[in-house]
Amino acid sequence: MKDAVLTLRLPRATRARIEALATKEGRSLSQQVERLVESALRGPAEGVAPPATRPLADALSDARVPDLAAFRAARRELSRSLDRRSRRPA
Repeated sequence: MKDAVLTLRLPRATRARIEALATKEGRSLSQQVERLVESALRGPAEGVAPPATRPLADALSDARVPDLAAFRAARRELSRSLDRRSRRPA
């Protein structure tokens, strides 16, 4: 049950953005503002989706990383393949 009133002032551009989002998501302006405030108050610890990107630190900690010789062999093979494709018949 909603039993409290909050009045706030904000720039017209911000209100327009909130109204556009409310329309897009099929909510009233009041419902949209409530949703935005609640999601901001929840924060990452309470189930807000993590950002789409993640840090690369420890990304390969459980994976095998090729040594320099394997890297050079792969690069050499790739170069040969590209050379064959770029040669034109005489």
